[in-house]
Amino acid sequence: MVPVILLIVLFFALQLLVLFCCVAAGNDPYSQFLSDEEQVEYLARWKKEHGYK
Repeated sequence: MVPVILLIVLFFALQLLVLFCCVAAGNDPYSQFLSDEEQVEYLARWKKEHGYK
């Protein structure tokens, strides 16, 4: 029974680590700028391919 509890605790600890890494990466202004640029380029390409002006 103890190993199952240990595995559950380890699982949630790793999930918290991933969450904190994602939060830290999301707060980077340069990565947010790059993400915004990629979205603008994608939307422009999609509109061009689908006949929107």
